[in-house]
Amino acid sequence: MTPSADFSLKVVLVQTEYATNIGASARALANMGGHQLILIQPRTPINSKARQGAAGAQSALQRAVIYKDWEEFLEKEGQGFRIGMTRRAGRNRKVMALSEALEQDIPQYLEESKSNPAAIFLCFGTEADGLSLEDLSHLHLGCHLPIFGEFGSLNLAQAVLLALFMVRQKYPPTEKVQQTLSETPPAFQEVYCPDNLIRQWIEGIGFDIEARSSSAYLTLKKLFTVFRPTEHERIVVDEILKQTLRKLT
Repeated sequence: MTPSADFSLKVVLVQTEYATNIGASARALANMGGHQLILIQPRTPINSKARQGAAGAQSALQRAVIYKDWEEFLEKEGQGFRIGMTRRAGRNRKVMALSEALEQDIPQYLEESKSNPAAIFLCFGTEADGLSLEDLSHLHLGCHLPIFGEFGSLNLAQAVLLALFMVRQKYPPTEKVQQTLSETPPAFQEVYCPDNLIRQWIEGIGFDIEARSSSAYLTLKKLFTVFRPTEHERIVVDEILKQTLRKLT
């Protein structure tokens, strides 16, 4: 019989350095039916690279919650079972395989929390150094993920996806996750790009827009057509270009 998954499954990223990993982690969360992405003291904003990494899982990224430190996280999130993905064991700090925890510690926690809303937090440290000793002091358990090859380091978003998959394999969602894929392609969304304004600005500061060696126009255009800035970012860039043109004339 498949165990019940009547709990909130959340991913916590601590001091993440690369926005792409934040976006890809949001995508993994959406893939596996997770409930919340939490960022503690991120070292990068949620920007266009994060949105690129999230791909079609923009709603999971937009719902991400940011806390300034562990104290605020613990105050706001309350009770829950916090598991850190690490291989940093210590004299008084046991680190076990996540597969082992899914058979022992996690079922025990869920059994003990039957009368209260249960939450499982999967916590991940920085890309370079992982979870620090201070980070681990706030967690209930340290776990490592399975590695079968000779290279023992996972990308952060890969680790998030693997950990979520292992939990969901043991505890599938109680409700079927609504998939976004369909046979009907999504409606085309026009990409906003102030082409004329960019051309005027480039020519106004002295660039030859027709010169093959000049990539200024194409580079600026790419900022809009590829990186898809937010509404606020578009307004700011528009105003910068318009203000510069006014000064030049």
